[in-house]
Amino acid sequence: MTEQISLQKPTGALLTSEQFHRLANVPPEAQWFANLDSAQTRRAYQNDIRSFMAFVGIEKPEEFRSVARGHVLAWRADLEKRSLAGSTIRRKLAALASLYEYLCDCNAVTHNPVKGVKRPKVESYEGKTPALGDAQVRQLLDAPPADTLKGKRDRAILSVLLYHGLRREELT
Repeated sequence: MTEQISLQKPTGALLTSEQFHRLANVPPEAQWFANLDSAQTRRAYQNDIRSFMAFVGIEKPEEFRSVARGHVLAWRADLEKRSLAGSTIRRKLAALASLYEYLCDCNAVTHNPVKGVKRPKVESYEGKTPALGDAQVRQLLDAPPADTLKGKRDRAILSVLLYHGLRREELT
């Protein structure tokens, strides 16, 4: 049995013809940005992409399509010259690489000019976000009372946070 597609006008909220065409013309560069889930990632990547755009002189999204590997290498050298932390440079390059991977997937560009660009070595995380030892984790998990409903809830929340390494906002 084959299903027939109804050509009748559906009911409910519909896009106007103008809205339809406007959305169809959204450049892939803007679509990539709208697809980032985390507000923190979106904010950081937006700053990173703006920094690259300012360095290279990009004013319109379509101009990303004329970027070559030399532009990316020059930007990385400028970031290093400004003595930015290796982790910051890695994130900035990751933002740009993510954008170009999306553009490749959309066939907006033929290649990713960030691919293969060397990133600074991963720094030692000593002194940054401290890791908890097994005893500290056990102590945290044992803190809420196990015989109350709120205690069980708190233990479950702590377990999810600790096991998955989530941020507070991600859990809520």
